[in-house]
Amino acid sequence: MKTFRVGILYSTTGPYGAIGRDCRAGAEFAIEEVEKAGSAVRIEPVFGDPGGQPERYLDLIRAMLRDDQCRNVIGTITSLSRKDVIPLVEKYDGLLWYICPYEGFEANENVIYTGACPNQHLIPLFDYMLPRYGKRVYLAGANYVWGWEMNRLARELLTRAGGEVLGERYLPIEETDVGLLIADLERHRPDFILNNMIGPSSYAFLAAVRRLADRD
Repeated sequence: MKTFRVGILYSTTGPYGAIGRDCRAGAEFAIEEVEKAGSAVRIEPVFGDPGGQPERYLDLIRAMLRDDQCRNVIGTITSLSRKDVIPLVEKYDGLLWYICPYEGFEANENVIYTGACPNQHLIPLFDYMLPRYGKRVYLAGANYVWGWEMNRLARELLTRAGGEVLGERYLPIEETDVGLLIADLERHRPDFILNNMIGPSSYAFLAAVRRLADRD
């Protein structure tokens, strides 16, 4: 039986560890299913946990591709980490399997994109929300490519629908001080909020919005 090593590169600790643990569990489940099916090959996972630290992604995927001889790596969660590791995947002629939703507008022969694109998540969301809740929208996002691109597309969708962007703010990925953002929301009172933050920022924001709603 031939053995293939496959890298599993997810941050199971750190600011977005909850998502990473789910992604890793899904990869492990898929490997178990291959084994149960009586495949003629054996998949040996090589795990790496960057802990949400961008530089660790590079160190770990380099080791997987160069030292562990993994031709395939399943992983990365954020668009930032995906874009950071792609040059190394290209250098070692590997294949990155990216399963998380992303902002689209990217194609690479060394990446398999299985996550949903905006036409599968953002556009259907706005098709549902705008006629039901209104067209006065507030945009909040993480201060990196995911937040920027999602909000750029949201602005285009709102413009076409005759809607209005009441405000737009960005927070660093691990920032939890959402006071100014909440004050802005209280002042504008949008019909709905598009939240493109991740990790601790999003958790803090959702908790603060709930407190604001309870106060009102």
